Amino acid sequence: MWGAEERSDDAELAWQQLGLHLGFASTRPEKLYGTGPDNLWALSAARQAVIELKTGCTTDTIAKKDMDQLGGSVRWLNDHNPEVEALAVMVHPNRVCDDKATAVPGMRVVTPAMFEKLQKAVTAYAAALASSPDRWADEQAVREQLAHHKLTGDQLFTTYAEPMGTS
Repeated sequence: MWGAEERSDDAELAWQQLGLHLGFASTRPEKLYGTGPDNLWALSAARQAVIELKTGCTTDTIAKKDMDQLGGSVRWLNDHNPEVEALAVMVHPNRVCDDKATAVPGMRVVTPAMFEKLQKAVTAYAAALASSPDRWADEQAVREQLAHHKLTGDQLFTTYAEPMGTS
């Protein structure tokens, strides 16, 4: 739900569950330890998505404090797992950085339009696996559907998130 600050905890839990549903190790470090990102998805053994959710924002740009928070979360991961590459991801209603903010290098933004595409892909993935008995238990079928819908660790955020925009 976009624009509802009071639902932030629900959004963070939903993202954690989405990560688990797609087969990623998915945690909420900020909730667990009081520090770190809202969500952390292990996309592979060597790469993790550091995800900050700003679904409650109603601003036209990504504010400096939100960008600073994402940068701090990337540093948190680098301090705790220096051997892992961090992919910075912001879930925000807009992909434009405020003039006072500094974008995190290589970051991706899940906007409402991109989230809608992701939602459709996840629904199609689940429907394909539910189309016949025991498909959920067939690793090859799951792997094929994840790849077909671009829901794998190497495709998800390049497909369903945009690069940082400029004003």
